[in-house]
Formats: sequence, structure tokens, C-alpha cells
Amino acid sequence: MHGTRVQDDVLDVAAGHRKFLGELRVVSTGRLLGGRPRFRRVCQVRSRAHVAGAAAIVKQRHPDWTARQIKAALVSSADADIPGDVRETGGGRLDVKAAVDATVLGSPAVQGGSFTWPQDGSDRTTVDVPYTNTADKPVKLRLELDGVTGNDGSAVRSTVARLGARSVTVAPGATVTVPLKLDPNASLARAQYGDITGRVLATADGVAVSTPFSLYIQPETVTLRVKLIDRLGRPAGSASSVDLIGTDDASGERRFNEGATDQTYEIHPGSYFLSSFVATPETAGTLLDSLTYLARPQLEIRKDTTVVLDARTAHRLSVKTDKPSELRGATLGFARSWDDTWLHAGTAAGGRSLRGYYASVDGRASDGTFEFDSFWRAAAPQISELAVVGGPSLHPVTGSTSSANLDGTGRAGLVDAGSGTAEELAGAKGKIALVKLPDSGSATAVASAAKAAGAVAVLAYREAPGRWYPATGFTGGPLPVLAVPADEARALLAAPDVTLRWKATAKSPYIYNLAFPETGRIQHDLTYRVHDRDLAATRATYRAMGTATDYIDLPSVTRPSGLTGYFGELETVPTPFERTEYSSAGTTGWGHQVSSSFPWGEFMIDPVRSYTKGERRTEEWYGGVLSPVAPLDASGEQALAAERQDNLIGVAPGFWGDAEHQGVQGGFGDIGSMELKRDGETIGESSVPYGVFEVPADDSSYRLTLATQKIGSRVWNRSPRTVTTWSFRSHLDEDAYSQGIPLLFPRYVLPEDGLKTLPAKDGQRISLSATGHAGYRPGALTTVKLSYSYDDGQTWRPADMSRRDGRWTATVDHAGADGEQVALRAELTDANGISVVQTVTRAYEVR
Repeated sequence: MHGTRVQDDVLDVAAGHRKFLGELRVVSTGRLLGGRPRFRRVCQVRSRAHVAGAAAIVKQRHPDWTARQIKAALVSSADADIPGDVRETGGGRLDVKAAVDATVLGSPAVQGGSFTWPQDGSDRTTVDVPYTNTADKPVKLRLELDGVTGNDGSAVRSTVARLGARSVTVAPGATVTVPLKLDPNASLARAQYGDITGRVLATADGVAVSTPFSLYIQPETVTLRVKLIDRLGRPAGSASSVDLIGTDDASGERRFNEGATDQTYEIHPGSYFLSSFVATPETAGTLLDSLTYLARPQLEIRKDTTVVLDARTAHRLSVKTDKPSELRGATLGFARSWDDTWLHAGTAAGGRSLRGYYASVDGRASDGTFEFDSFWRAAAPQISELAVVGGPSLHPVTGSTSSANLDGTGRAGLVDAGSGTAEELAGAKGKIALVKLPDSGSATAVASAAKAAGAVAVLAYREAPGRWYPATGFTGGPLPVLAVPADEARALLAAPDVTLRWKATAKSPYIYNLAFPETGRIQHDLTYRVHDRDLAATRATYRAMGTATDYIDLPSVTRPSGLTGYFGELETVPTPFERTEYSSAGTTGWGHQVSSSFPWGEFMIDPVRSYTKGERRTEEWYGGVLSPVAPLDASGEQALAAERQDNLIGVAPGFWGDAEHQGVQGGFGDIGSMELKRDGETIGESSVPYGVFEVPADDSSYRLTLATQKIGSRVWNRSPRTVTTWSFRSHLDEDAYSQGIPLLFPRYVLPEDGLKTLPAKDGQRISLSATGHAGYRPGALTTVKLSYSYDDGQTWRPADMSRRDGRWTATVDHAGADGEQVALRAELTDANGISVVQTVTRAYEVR
């Protein structure tokens, strides 16, 4: 029988499975066939089908039996000698022959009842376990209890259940009952309270009857009150949460405090993990001031208890770096594991507007492990100085961290632009426009109008109290937008002929990604001092797809504990650009994704990496000609792009890729299609850039064509369309479950600049190579051709080809072709006779 309670009116027999699986289980793990693993539904329906078939067989053999007798035969005869308690294995594994041959029938299940806390001797009870002899001879049954387990699955040693007899004789055609004596007041381990289950086994020569039973014994209940206090001494608000996790029974819940005086729980005595994030607001305005993490890794509750989690007692966390830096965001996280089985983990991320991070961890985990982590992202300060020439310094904040900010040193006059209408901005050309914004702080429309008026920047203020950051859109506005407090703005308005000077860094030449795991108590302030020499450093080059802009920059972190997290604000990276990316060495895994735009853009993905102390490496994003590639797995190794299973061919290449990263198809802007031809005749088409095609068994010649296109993007002006045609042969191999389809993926290395342009001169060299995928290792390239076109492929010019040490190079002549968009067509064949032809529209531009 299955379920947390054994039901007498429900028949569930374990048909060869330990548990019902209500989820989809992957059957062909690692195989793609159509770009997706194939799945089979493995759930209760499957077991019911087995049971229904078995019942029909028993009914055919015993047409006079009632439904209840058939049910009893199926359960009573099930094989109970399998691992797991009654809740996991039910009555046992279905044995159709034993059910057909059964002469003694028991009960499908016996319910012992429910007993509330506290239990005493008056709760003792007896239930009857019936046996019916359908044979024509008496049978003497030997009786024993088997597999009596508690709620946690451990064996119960006490006499919570015992039989009133060791044996019983059942006459032909008779039914007798055996008393099963239950004592809910018997001694139980703390984690055993709850569902108590077991079986009564009755055996004789040729007879084996299993009867599952259960009872529910309520554990002791106590009251736990948890008070969450923010750093202002007030009940924590709606952004604050508390997790209470029972490590005895892997139970728990998360609550959001929402200003409540306390959170009250009715729980069972035992071991708990208490974890909380407390967000403290500013005293005025709508911003949060700080984020605090508070934890009790091992909390033993034996009686009514009150726990106060007070953010005022927490300890400040901070970071210092070799290079001048300011915080772009931080993420606090935790991971608590126990019983070598369970993990509870979580994160809370704060943006650059938070002014403090705090933590307090009281105690250690005695059962399992606990880890607190803080992850930090820092870069060069955006504004080192903004001041009135000959006057006071100001205290600005920027609307975004994008590259559209003040840069270097400079000065400009200030003009009162009122509320920022076009008329009020008429005199702002070459100046900084001082604009009063509505209390919402939205500066998007004002920024666009100021740019159109030729302003250098917008300096905004508002009347609403408290700190604030002007809203400049998803990834920043079209020109610098800064905000100053209202009193500073009023002083500027009162002064005549104001000129402002600044020192700023719009594009940080370095970024810090830092991780600091803690496994013990946190009882004092922690300042993490890091040195560049101890960090891993990656010199990263970011190329643009023809338009200088900011790309989405999405880092992630992973700990060995299983904790994963992201940072709280959307970051961008300017393109084209080079910077040094410092990362903490050790066991933290750093992931990285970059996108040309959102939501239209692809995401170029770097595998999660961990680094060694002092490691130095280089990395290039969007390098070469962007085109379809072999897909990569989580470790960066080539995955399966195409395979044959039986008479099906499935294909799912990577939509975009550069030499180091796989690009995942964009949600809106990337479209594609696929066509498969056999001996020149189309046998399958797909309106998406992957597909599954049915093919005949005999050996045939195939041509597979993939078309990709980027639409809707204003910044992707290279490789907007590609067409790739692979030629190969395939036939059914009945001895192979999966046959890799031989595909070649062309790769191009250009003498390009950051915008993917080549100079207008002759004799420039383009290197060509090819990769395979997990299903095919290419032979050496034997034939390589490259042609280029200035008219989107209407006419083609062959490039001169050379081969040296197995490497192929094409020489292209672009003298006098200034401003031309260049399409490329590559034709490659390897030593195995596998070939590919690929056309890339506007692969680069001549400058």
C-alpha cells in the first residue's frame, strides 16, 4: 500500500517499483533526438494498469470471488520481502501467480486509528486482523510482526504493536480474526512520532499472507514565537523573511514578516534550523538601507520558546580591494544540510543602493553542515568628484551603471531646465541640465529630450524626502543622468553662472567578483581584505556585433554545498571593450552569461569555472564570425548535436556561438528553420531550428539545411542570417542504440576590430577550421574554399587559399571597398568525405 496513511478502501500495490513517480523521468539521458531528451510518464497510472490486469486474471480463475476477495488476494499475496517500509513499498511487489493460487485471504489493510497528544494508557486499543480459508482443508498459520517503522522510517523497538496470538488455525471456508494490540503510549524516538506502519505476516506450507497496518500517533506540540526586529528597532517589514526548518523530519516553511510583532508556530519538540533575512528601510523615502542575515543553525526546542532575531545585534560585513572600488551589489546566502540527504539553501540580493550588509550566526550545526556566504561585486567608482567650480562638492548618484555616464575629467555650465520639457531644454546644448523630476523619479523621457537638445548630462532632483536613484530604463538612458539632494539643487538654482567639474569613470577597466564562505559563528564585524595577486584575473575582450552599445552582463555563483545565486541589479558591459575581471579563487564556481539585448537577444554562456589563487587567463566574447556551433554541456565540452535512433534522425545544434561560448537562442529575436533531403527529395521540414525526422533504414545520401535569422535587434548588425547545409550518408545500424550524425561546424578567425570591421586593404588573412560534436569527431580538412560577396551573395569572389601545417587560411582583398558589408561562403570537406556549405550574411564590414 502507498501513501502516508494506509487506506482500507484504496488498493495500491507496488508493481515492481519502490515508489510512485508523479514526475517525468528522463529515459534517454544524454540523447537529444529532436533537441530534447525523450521522456516517459512513470506514475500511478502505470501501476494501476498492472493491478487492473492482475485483477482480471484472478477474476478469470475465481469467477465466484467478490471484488473485495480479489483485492484481498492481490494485497495479501504481494511479495513483502523488498526494501522499504509500508509507506514506500505498499503491500509489497505484485505477484500475480501467488494471487491466483491464494487459498488464504487477509485484509487489504488494517487501520489502527489516530491518537492525539498527550497519549496515555487509556489509548490502548485492539484491532482485528481477519483470515479466510477458501480451501477444503484446515490451515495453521504462524503469525509475526514485520517491519514496524516510525514516521522517519526507522525501526520501532517498543511494543507499540503486538499480536494477541503466535498462531491460529482456520477451518475450511471459515474466517477467524487475530487481535493486533496497539499501545500509542509506548516509547518512541522523537522522529518516530507520526505515521507508524508495519505488516502482520501469516505463513504456512505454501501459504504467505501479508497484511499492512498503520496508526497515527501525534507528537508533542509546543509553541515557538519568533520576533524579527530590523535595525531601526521596529518589527521587520514585508521584505523580511524567516525560514523554520525541522531537521528531524525535513519539514518547514518560509514566512514573510510584513510588520508582524512575532511569528507563532505550533511545532513538535526537536531540532530546528532558523534562518532569516531582515531588510531595514531608510528612515525617510522608499529605499532600503541595509540587509541583515540572522541564523540559528542548530536550535533545540523542548518547550514553549521565544526567539528574538534582532538585526541591531548583527555584525557589519565589508570588502576592501587593492584598486579603488565601489559596491555594485552583494548577495547573502546560506546552505544547511543534514542526514546526508537534505539541503535547505537560499539567497537575498541587494543592489548598489543598499548602504550596509550585516550578519549574525549563533551556534553551529551538530547534525550536518551549515555555511553562510556573502558574494560581492565591485568596480571603479563612477563619480569620484562632482563639484561647483570655485564652490562646494556635491553628492550625486547615477541613474545606472551603464557606459552612458560622465567619463574622465571635464567641466560644463549648468542650466536651469525646469521640468525638462523640450522648450525648457532649448538652451541646454553643451551644458548640464538641472531638472526637477516628479516624485516617481522617472527620468527616461527627460533623458531622451535632453540628448536631443544636445545636453551633456541631466542633473536631477525631486521634492520627495529620502535618498533616491533616478529611473533611466532597463539598462540606462541615452546620456548621463545624475541626482542630487533637493537642498543641493536649491543652492545651485540660487547661484549665478554655475559651472560644474567632474572626475568620473563610465567604463570600469576592472570588476571584482568576490566570495567569502563562513562555516562558524559570526560574532564580530568582518572586513574582507583582498589582494589582486591572490585573485584569479581574466583579461576579457568584448566585441560588438557592429554597434557600440552595452550588453547584458549576468554573472552567477555556485557553491559546493549546492547554493546558487545571482546579483541583485542588472549589470551591463560596454562593447567593444576590454577589462580585467578579478574572481575569488577556491571552491566557488563562477558562471557568466552575456546578451546583446534583452529580451530580443541571445545569451552567450560561459561554463561555470572555479579558479586557483593567482590564476591568469584571457577570454574573448563574440569573437570571429557568429554562426551555428556544436552545443556545449555545463562543463564547456561538446554535446550531442545530431543523432540517429532507429529510423529517426534528431538534430539540435547551438544557435549561435563564438570560439569559446555557446549562444542560446533568444526568446523573441532569433528564428530559424530546418529541412532534410534524402537523395535530393525533401522528406522533412521544421519551422524551428531543430527537428526530428523519420528516415528509411537503407543507406542514403542526406542534405540537412539549417537557416537562422536575427530580427528585431537594433544593435546586431553582423551575421543577421546564416544558411548551413550539411551533406552525409546514414543507414540503420541495429546494433547501435544511438548513431552520431557526422556534422562539421565552420569556425572563422578574423583580423577584426571591436566592431567586426576589417580595413580596406588587400592581403588580409582569415583562418578557417571546423569542429564536430559529441557524436562525430571530424577528420582532417581536405578541401576548404572561402568566397566573399559585397551584394548579399548575388555575386561571389573566391579567396586565395593556402594550407600550412594542416591549417587553412584564406586571403581576401578589400582595397577600395570602404563601407561594404561582406558576406562569406565557406565550403569544407574532411577526410571522411563529410562536407558543409555555410553562408553568413554581413559577416563583417570594410572600414
